[in-house]
Amino acid sequence: MHDTFLNQNLYEAIVELCGENSIAKIFDLTITVHTDSHISEDSIREYFLERENMLVGDWTNMQVLRREIEPLTAVIDEIEGEIFQ
Repeated sequence: MHDTFLNQNLYEAIVELCGENSIAKIFDLTITVHTDSHISEDSIREYFLERENMLVGDWTNMQVLRREIEPLTAVIDEIEGEIFQ
């Protein structure tokens, strides 16, 4: 259940960062989560798909790293993408 909130918070943070930086499409996304987290590339993709958000798609290379960080937290390490024209 807690990973559901983490997934939601990740989604909101990614969308906000992309809006602030005028990113229209994400090409590379790297996130670090706790080693016991259930957050995965598939869960992030599914979250964007369910919300019909076009920032993430087949063109997005996603990497979820697992490290001993604070449980129930995530770090957005990198977002690279196409800028709005």
